[in-house]
Amino acid sequence: MKKICMIAYAYYSQDARVPKEAEALTQQGMRVDCFCLRERGRARLEVVNGVNVYHLPLSKYRGYSTLKYTSAYILFFVLVFFSVTKFYFKRRYDVIQFHTLPDFIIFSGIIPKICGAKLLLDMHEIMPEFYMSKFRVGMSHPLIKLLKLLEKISIRFAHAVIVINEPIKRLLLTRCKSKLNFTVVMNCADDRLFRSGCLPHSMESNSFNLMYHGTLTPLYGLELAVQAVARLKTRIPNLKFRIFGNEEEAGDLKKLAEELDVCRSVIFMGRVPREEIPRYLRQTDIGVLPTIRDEFIDLSFSNKLAEYVCMKKPVVATRLKSTLEYFPEDAISYFESRDMDDLTSRIFELYANPQKRLLQAEKAYQHYQKIQWSVMRERYIKLIDSLMNQ
Repeated sequence: MKKICMIAYAYYSQDARVPKEAEALTQQGMRVDCFCLRERGRARLEVVNGVNVYHLPLSKYRGYSTLKYTSAYILFFVLVFFSVTKFYFKRRYDVIQFHTLPDFIIFSGIIPKICGAKLLLDMHEIMPEFYMSKFRVGMSHPLIKLLKLLEKISIRFAHAVIVINEPIKRLLLTRCKSKLNFTVVMNCADDRLFRSGCLPHSMESNSFNLMYHGTLTPLYGLELAVQAVARLKTRIPNLKFRIFGNEEEAGDLKKLAEELDVCRSVIFMGRVPREEIPRYLRQTDIGVLPTIRDEFIDLSFSNKLAEYVCMKKPVVATRLKSTLEYFPEDAISYFESRDMDDLTSRIFELYANPQKRLLQAEKAYQHYQKIQWSVMRERYIKLIDSLMNQ
């Protein structure tokens, strides 16, 4: 039996990407061990759909202190180094896959690499741009220069690299001048959960429903969406905007909803299990992705977008380079970042034109077929097989 180890600074049950890849490998008859962060109430070891999930004694830091953020990464690196080294001599892993961030986590696999294991760097995000966005520093900042150096060294240390879209691939090939041929494995919807027409519409038929699910930090622009709802509540009868996400991150949004007197229209649903999201999506008229465009977001590709499209829901989203790479103007209702009038107009336009909603959703769905999970899954498994056969 081929043996794979995965490393992720993430909560396994909350991550959209890691479980899909891990389970794709178990379905090929491989043994997969995944080392990740430990959620409250989780056992040290769980077996999830055939994947052995080891929860390390560390939770995710979500604050805005550069020192604490970096310290959390370093602590995770230390825990992973000892765990992976110990388990490597028990399991003799063929491939060890490191899900970023951080990039430098791949160096925790130095001993298995010396002993013959192949190291795969799966770059969920690009670290210099992530730090620039989160901590509001420029490209010339010493920390960003250090991160760019670490990025280049990390890529060269790997036997293979995965990136999430073509714009990032082009950027890294130019910036890092790597001889590796990066493999694009995109953030796709899990088609076992997200299928169009799979559930009946059970909400009240006289409401018009918007939805967002995911991170609620300012970077994702929910304040703009709440303000748009305040403008539209008198124009769209029984307008509802359901927001799914961590209650701890929703405090400022709730205050804003109270100030704008839209508490009946903006409904905070908290975090729900991932397998329940399709049920709420089926009851939704429009998915809203009002992210704030910057160097990092412009190159990201939202897994939420893929889930809306996969279930044939029309989407109103910020105009981003990464999204335009795969979905043209007639497939998504794009608006300019931070533009309240533009966002409001796009939502009302779709509300007023049900036929446009149907056509737009269908066009997005057709474009999505080229990048759906079945395509990416085959590409991913082919990469793993090639590493094992080197």
